[in-house]
Amino acid sequence: MGSVEVEAHDAGHVLGSVQYEIITNDENLVYASHLNFTDTLISRAAEVAPCNTLILEATFPPTSQRMPPRQSVTAEAVKWALDCIREHRVPTFATEPLGTAQELVRLFNTWTELSVVVHPRIARINQVYQNNGVALSYVDAGTEKAQALVEEGKCAAIIPRHFDVTQYGEFRVAYVTGWPTRAENDSGKVFLLSEQADLEQLLMFVKEARPKVVFTFRGGSSVLAELISKRLGVAGRILSPDRVRPKPNIPPLDEEALSLCEDYVSGLVQVPNLTYDKRELVARAVGEGFKLQVVEEALNRLAKKNSLIYSQMTDGYTLP
Repeated sequence: MGSVEVEAHDAGHVLGSVQYEIITNDENLVYASHLNFTDTLISRAAEVAPCNTLILEATFPPTSQRMPPRQSVTAEAVKWALDCIREHRVPTFATEPLGTAQELVRLFNTWTELSVVVHPRIARINQVYQNNGVALSYVDAGTEKAQALVEEGKCAAIIPRHFDVTQYGEFRVAYVTGWPTRAENDSGKVFLLSEQADLEQLLMFVKEARPKVVFTFRGGSSVLAELISKRLGVAGRILSPDRVRPKPNIPPLDEEALSLCEDYVSGLVQVPNLTYDKRELVARAVGEGFKLQVVEEALNRLAKKNSLIYSQMTDGYTLP
């Protein structure tokens, strides 16, 4: 573009993720958002483009400075799955639909002979990977073949993290993420695996890029900037410090509308032991003419009064 050259480099995060190198007559700058600086079963580690200035996102797993070795985590996941099969349970991995889900499919395709059943949302993303040359073997959970595999009990299942499988007694769930919630940690089985660089990987990436200055943003930007300065001797600066924005003046909600909305939602949630998806409840109430803010507040009030029980894990409501 005129005298400016822009080049894309693989970021190693998910299919199609890139970093941008911007080259001018007197500057060489790299902008890197989400990246992964280690090889996975599907992608190679992020490319390193040496630069004078590096702008780097500081979002990294908070569990520790260094994630466990990837190979040991995946080996443990396979062992756990095979143990589940021997116990006549379906090993079910709850994870992000994009990135980690595809690596899990490849993991079981490579290391086992188990069929892999995936949630329809994950199946759609898998198809994009396949269209771009990434071989994945899986069965969409919405098909009869998938139902037969689950009944047979010789398959691994992969679902989005917030999908509720409590109604399926034969499923045994493990969470695969670099950011486990308290509820997920309390569930008993978490595999620490992420498609995003941890803190140590980010520092290694900076070291190999050899910049003169690094601007960090988002997440732990202050921590990363400080460590870059202290450990690597490179000028680390926060690109934009957090600003305290004044809260807007929100007019009070219509109490009559709130009461009517509470009655409407209560009329929808009638079946015990059934989880009602929050998004569906909101959509139906908005479809009846209630404002979104009214619906949100009505749900909050019902939960506070213990008329409904909200689950963050399923993002849904049940009767107490």
